[in-house]
Amino acid sequence: MSSTLRTLSLVTVFLLFSLNLRAEILFEGYYKASQFKKHIGFLILRHELNAKTKQFKTTSFMRLGKNGFDMTESYQAVSDAGKDLAPIKLSYLAVEGKNTTKTIDVTFKNQKMTGTAVENKKTTKISEQLPKDAFLSSALYYLLLKSKEGLKTDSNRDFKAITEEGPALMDGRIMIDKKMVTQGSLQLLKIKTNFAGPEYENLVTTRGEVISAVTPSTSIETHLVSSPNEALEGIKVAAGTLEKIFGDVPAGKINVYHSK
Repeated sequence: MSSTLRTLSLVTVFLLFSLNLRAEILFEGYYKASQFKKHIGFLILRHELNAKTKQFKTTSFMRLGKNGFDMTESYQAVSDAGKDLAPIKLSYLAVEGKNTTKTIDVTFKNQKMTGTAVENKKTTKISEQLPKDAFLSSALYYLLLKSKEGLKTDSNRDFKAITEEGPALMDGRIMIDKKMVTQGSLQLLKIKTNFAGPEYENLVTTRGEVISAVTPSTSIETHLVSSPNEALEGIKVAAGTLEKIFGDVPAGKINVYHSK
């Protein structure tokens, strides 16, 4: 998973437990991806909570298909919302051109990760014991928001998380700037993250919604937009593909740009 996908995969909602739990989708949005100010693709991200099973699930689909890019990545990461987001299962798929380059299917039980990874047609069995506090990296902001300190300016955090594209347990660090950034009517936290690749920067609402992500070393940027058409800009994706991944075609209207 690229650093852009990872950083956006951290989106969550601060007022989780005050929401009506019958509404399972907590966040859903489309992001426009660009490099050197040229459109290269899009990302769709959804976070949801199953009130009955108390499972927190992140689903992500990224398609880069312009200006020299031809790749697709998707994953689903499921965690136990009632047990400090202990990981439950993870599936991941990467495609370049028309060739599947990597798939991952793992489950977690009793702090042990087991499953398989297939990369360039080579299968690797996975069996790894994990520390008690291990979690999937896509749930990082949710964990921080649940913590005693919360997300606040002028603070740093060290952490260990499982990469969705590895899967591997790695060290990470976030650094939150001293001042908020004003963007239109929004007051945003500026966060730098070092984790599993080049450093990247986010602008994040106090509810944990990532508005933008920038990876300086690659000049790749992603920005939350208000409609699918703004993100896709003519890139085609079959409705059946999205339905298979998300269960339906995301409208992208459960985020700060569509708040009531």
